[in-house]
Order: sequence, then structure tokens, then C-alpha cells
Amino acid sequence: MTEIVGHAPIFLGLLLNNQNNNNGNNPANNNANNGNGTVIVHEQIAEVLYSGGAPDLPNHALALRLRAESPLSQVSGLTQTQCRSYYENGYLVVPNALTISQAEDLLNQAHALKKHVSEGGEGIIRHNVSSQRSKTPSPVGRILATFEPGDQAPNPFTRRIARLGCGVHQLPSFRDITRSLFNHSLASDLVSIHLGYTNPSITQSQIIAKLAGVGGRITSHQDGCVSFTDPPSCLTFWYALEDCMVDNGCLEVAAGTHLTEPLRQRLVQSEDGKPRFIDLAAPVWAQEREKQRMEEVKQEHIYTPLSVAKGTLILFHGNLLHRSGFNKSSRSRIAYTFSIVEGDAKFPKDSYMMPQGEGGKYERL
Repeated sequence: MTEIVGHAPIFLGLLLNNQNNNNGNNPANNNANNGNGTVIVHEQIAEVLYSGGAPDLPNHALALRLRAESPLSQVSGLTQTQCRSYYENGYLVVPNALTISQAEDLLNQAHALKKHVSEGGEGIIRHNVSSQRSKTPSPVGRILATFEPGDQAPNPFTRRIARLGCGVHQLPSFRDITRSLFNHSLASDLVSIHLGYTNPSITQSQIIAKLAGVGGRITSHQDGCVSFTDPPSCLTFWYALEDCMVDNGCLEVAAGTHLTEPLRQRLVQSEDGKPRFIDLAAPVWAQEREKQRMEEVKQEHIYTPLSVAKGTLILFHGNLLHRSGFNKSSRSRIAYTFSIVEGDAKFPKDSYMMPQGEGGKYERL
């Protein structure tokens, strides 16, 4: 099996080896994460053109059905116990956030979208960015597909699709799930370590397909390096559209690292459109008061696999270290994920995920 050393938490299919770990200065880290590494962009990218829904995909009828059905977790807020668990651990597992039929509907749309990309034709633009002179399309607000490197199909554009994003939330059904009252409630309840969300804003969204037998290992990283603000405010919503177990590469988290590991890098755009990480002038901590104490502590990170059923939501802080293993099973592991930040927080104008349109503002949740 081809070993994929890592994906960035954005869709574009960045492959990296310890480039986004932000813990390279800690010698006690897991050996699997050692190495310097570089950012590599997939050579082939397919773009889906859409207007109110991609061609031949279920859209408004499905969106209405999703909107009418219970859960999303009955639109109730979190308990104090859940908020405390998130505060201490940096993540929270919410079972049954979606009904089975809601998860199935979204999964079917994900498969339909992948099929549409694979077949090509109207509404699909194929970009070959293998040349050093080629310009890489920005994923912001668009639906781009990258392909599974472990799939050895002769035509690279017919390889199985690994990721779709970063504007998946603009498709009607995914938009309704993303902007649900339930997710608004969670953004209000979780103060992202003392930073209350007054203007929760979406930075990116993606469909992640860890494919049966070829889905690669994702090295440890922090989503806050891509959805970067100072102070950190990134919160990721990770919806399991299929059962996610150890053998098909479930999410693994290092509990508490949102407090013990600051952000040390952020993602910017090069002149050729390709992404690259740059070092921060100073580490950015989720809580400034942890800085002095944790700079003197060297910890070995212990990762816990989160085996979850279809319809489960995993929430995690942007500073939390997380990863996933190979998919060695005969079952795929497909998830829908999006990240938000506090829209009124301070963020650099050269951020890779910065909107290019008028005003340069992220879309409000």
C-alpha cells in the first residue's frame, strides 16, 4: 500500500511530511511524525462548476427534506458537562447528530458528485498543474477534486477521488446541514477557550473520502494553521457519513494538546497559486497563561482513536493535534467537514484561505 504521509486540513490535497505538525521543536513527539518535509500539490485537479447545485445532483428537494427531519440532535445546546469536556480535551463527540437517513442522503450526494467529476464533460474543468509554470487554482469558494495517489489508474483523472472542497457547503443540502440551528447553537456554546463567537464564519468545507484499501495515512496536524486567526478561534465540525473505525482509518486525537501545543506556522499563497507554510514570528497559544508553563514541559503525545458510527459529529479545537491511519479495510470512510473562525478576529490578509471577493470576508455561518 502506498503510504501517504499526510494531508493538510484543507481540501486542496496538500501532501506534507511534518510540515503542519507545529510540534517539530518537541523531541518527545511520536516518531511517525519525524522529518522536515515539504508541501506538495497534486498534479491533477478537477473543478466542478455549479450554480445553485452541481449538474445532475439532487439539490433543493433533498435540502428541504434534510431541513425538515429531526436531529440535527434536536437542535438542543450542549450541557455544562459537554462544554467542560471540550474545554479540557479540545474535542467533543456528539453521537446521532444526524439521523441515518440524513447521513445516507449526504453520502449519496457525495457519491453522485464524485461520479460527475470522474465522468468529466459539461461542468467539469480539469487542471494539470504538474508544470512548474502552471498556476494552481485557489480552492476558496470552489469545489475542486483531488485524486487518490494510491490508485494506479493509467489516466490520473480517472483515479478514485480522495477529496472535494473547499466550497462544498455552497451546495444546497450541505449548506443546510452546515448552517443549521444546531451548528449555530454549538458555536454559541463552545467559547473556543474564552473566545466567544459573535460572528462565526466559514473558512472551508470538504468531503473527505478515505478509500477502501488505498486510503492513506494522515500525519498529525492542527487545523488552525490553515484557518488561522490570532488569537486562535478555529473550530472544526467533522460529520461521519459512514461508520469510522480503526481498521478503515478513523480520526485519532491527542487530548489536551489544544492547550499544550501552540500554532507555529500558517498557510499562505505563493505567486504561482501554490500553498506554502511559513513560520510565525512567535507561537500562538490557545491560552496565553499556558505559555510559560508548557514551554518548560516536553510531553509525548498519546493519540486516542475515535471509533464512531454514521451520523456522529466530532468537534475539535483548531490547535488540537489529530491524525488518522491507513484504510486497510474493504469499507470506505467518508466524512463531511467544515471549519469556522471568529469573523471579527485578527487574521492576516495573505492567508491561503482568505476570500478573494469584495471585502475579503469569510462567509457567515
